[in-house]
Amino acid sequence: MTFINAIEDYLKYMRSVRSYSEHTLDAYRRDMAQFYAFCCEYFGQDEVAMKDVDKVSIRHFLGMLTENRYAARSAARKLAALKSFFKYALKRKWIEKNPAYAIKSPRIPRNLPTVLSKEQTTRLFDGLDATDFITARDAAMIELFYGSGIRLSELMNLRLKDIQFNNMLLTVLGKGNKQRVLPLGDSGRKALETYLRFYEADFGRPGREDPLFLSRLGSKISTRNVRLRIEKYLRTVSDGARKNSPHVLRHSFATHLLDAGADLESVRMMLGHESLSTTQVYTHVRTDRLKSAYDKAHPRADKKKNDH
Repeated sequence: MTFINAIEDYLKYMRSVRSYSEHTLDAYRRDMAQFYAFCCEYFGQDEVAMKDVDKVSIRHFLGMLTENRYAARSAARKLAALKSFFKYALKRKWIEKNPAYAIKSPRIPRNLPTVLSKEQTTRLFDGLDATDFITARDAAMIELFYGSGIRLSELMNLRLKDIQFNNMLLTVLGKGNKQRVLPLGDSGRKALETYLRFYEADFGRPGREDPLFLSRLGSKISTRNVRLRIEKYLRTVSDGARKNSPHVLRHSFATHLLDAGADLESVRMMLGHESLSTTQVYTHVRTDRLKSAYDKAHPRADKKKNDH
């Protein structure tokens, strides 16, 4: 099995068995192609065999990424792709050992997610006015992003059949084609019912398999359109924050749930995270906010940095 053929076999496996998205597969393909090109140059050969790759060559690859100012997060993703590939190759007995096994991932600086405050969230929803198809649709999308914590890709895949109005439940298809059922709040239900009234008036009654959210022309709304619409609303309340993507609403959903006393495991399940460690970033958000509030208000806080 050649290195190039092994990469293609691996990607086919990740698509068919592991159900990875095309976006993730494209990233893995680019990462593996970049590594293979590096190995050809590193070993001074037109073709490289998998058995030629060792820890040293992988470490030199990571060093090259650092020299070329790749972000630590990008380097970590590339290393994760290599580890996954060589683990797969080892199971297929194409190699005798995994050269990437013991290599540590670059340390990634902790970037806390952007989260709306409770006051900003209140202003956002107070500013929604569902008076026609477009504004009703936008309000329903915002309600679902914040009320259920769904991803943009999950919202894009929603169909009418996924909404259980009587049971107040929402079914979404997450990463790896994994399905999860989420609670639908009363505000979300009402926003959807209002939107569907405008939908039916403008485009007729939707079928159960029809896309839930449409453009003004009646076709399935595009990802870009959703981003632009949500960013437009968030900019009015985010007080100059750099990030105003739909994911801000997902981050706010998780953080506000934890603020209200929800347990971390329940939040993990609702977000569709594989690992609890991924969800724990929201506890750091809470801690930072608590520290900030303490420093500003408590008489025993260290305010020297604010003294002049």
